[in-house]
Amino acid sequence: MATPTVACLCALNEERTIRAVLAEVASCPLVDLVGVVVNGSTDRTAELARSFRPAGSCRVVVLEMAERLGHDAGRAVAAQWALTEGAEVLVFLDTDFVVKAADIAPFVQAAQRGVDVALNGLSAVLAGWPSTGPVAAARTGLNAFLGRPDLGLDGLVAVPHALTRRAVETVAPGSLAVPPLALALAIMAGLTVEVVHTVNTVIPNRPSGERPRSRTAGEMSDLILGDHLEAISAILARRGARGGFSDLGRKVGPHRPLAPRQD
Repeated sequence: MATPTVACLCALNEERTIRAVLAEVASCPLVDLVGVVVNGSTDRTAELARSFRPAGSCRVVVLEMAERLGHDAGRAVAAQWALTEGAEVLVFLDTDFVVKAADIAPFVQAAQRGVDVALNGLSAVLAGWPSTGPVAAARTGLNAFLGRPDLGLDGLVAVPHALTRRAVETVAPGSLAVPPLALALAIMAGLTVEVVHTVNTVIPNRPSGERPRSRTAGEMSDLILGDHLEAISAILARRGARGGFSDLGRKVGPHRPLAPRQD
């Protein structure tokens, strides 16, 4: 039997929060099935997720892997599994902080009405911050290169977000392991991409004594910047060396010489 809406969760050593996260997701009346990809965990995350019993008709399935898959790779695994379960809408969440059911519903509803990629709008949340940094610059730059400056710094890096089955099949589940690449492929394919709701995940997603980061801030910055370069590479491969932007008839060869060295 087809399962219209599947929530896709990834977990690595989240025994502190997993049951609270599942309780909220499963209580959303629009979610029919929850898939939890537990990878590389050394705590009781998988055990607690398996023993969780939703109050309603929503089912929870745990996909456990001994090996740590790497950042966001669990999204690709969850998406592939959700497609085999017949999902028409896939909503993606993290398991290290709780998102209320009322804040999950708008993403599902947007996908149900035809928005292929329904994004979390954090641009307004971060608008007044004194420093945006290279990651925010990469996110806004990528959207500009894609002809979508209206998206600001919003994209598939931030959860929650939802994708239609058509979107996942178009970009391929594997691309979801590199969120900026998946966004670029979706936009270049002409899919409908919209910011549909704002869930402030900036504060709850900050590291703390209870929630230490497994990677340093520098490592995460390098990862995200590399992901955006991979997306830009896909744009250039699809649209040419200028990414589809005109040079306004500049009369030069395809490769301009470098400026002379100043020794």
